[in-house]
Amino acid sequence: MILTILILLGIGLALYSCVTHGLCFLVGVLLAVGYTLALILVFLLLVALLSVFIRIDRPADRRTRFYHWLMTNIVEVGMFLLRVRMNVTGREKIPRDTRFLLVCNHRTIFDPVLTMAELSEFTLAFISKKENFKIPIVNKLMHMCFCLPLDRNDNRAAVRTINEAVELLDDNVVSMGIYPEGATNKTEEPLMPFRNGAFKIAQKAKVPIVVCVIENTEKILKNFPWQPTTVNLKVLEVLPYDSEHRGTRDVSEHVWPLMYHELVKTYPGDGTPHQHAEPPAPEGQAE
Repeated sequence: MILTILILLGIGLALYSCVTHGLCFLVGVLLAVGYTLALILVFLLLVALLSVFIRIDRPADRRTRFYHWLMTNIVEVGMFLLRVRMNVTGREKIPRDTRFLLVCNHRTIFDPVLTMAELSEFTLAFISKKENFKIPIVNKLMHMCFCLPLDRNDNRAAVRTINEAVELLDDNVVSMGIYPEGATNKTEEPLMPFRNGAFKIAQKAKVPIVVCVIENTEKILKNFPWQPTTVNLKVLEVLPYDSEHRGTRDVSEHVWPLMYHELVKTYPGDGTPHQHAEPPAPEGQAE
């Protein structure tokens, strides 16, 4: 929405300049590009200014969706600048009458923001590694969008994060997204082993699990600026909440092959699948 407005304003200013000064078509095109980029810069500066007033030591306002709307528009501007095209398939499978846990593979920092923006109608937040909450401006927007930090080296902190995610789902604030691989996959393999504890959120909140894969986000910076990048976000399956409380390992053993067989088409790796899930965590620790 904001991107469209900025482009139209840029074109309008260029047309006004051409008419009033009698400029040629080529100059008008260059002016339109220049005005649009200048307006985008002003928009981003206003976002940075707004972030000064956000305090991450206070809970986000659950009554407003303003920051989700703002995040979506920021991502759309970023996609425009980086020449990213999104191709989403299976959107119709996502439940609209209940909150859910979205699980996906993870290849770059672009994954969560692109997914949040493309599925903005579902008001989605992600559990992200705590290091991302140290990035200026980004950390404040993430906080206001109900994203949660995860300390992978602290089991107690991980349990607290899981409980916070369950509370947000129970209170119908947002749907949650998480990457069961537990880290960014920087290998050539399609999918890394899962941390089974990621599925505890759905189990505790009694919500369905939306299984997705995302492809080609690792090409965005490689392709820029010479060629566009098409990122594929595919919704593979929705697992309803199992009233018999099927264990997290059982869910993992179902979801991992489903995602692997889809991703291996794009990331063949060495052709030898990893073990689909890690051993159960010791008693009393987060899986």
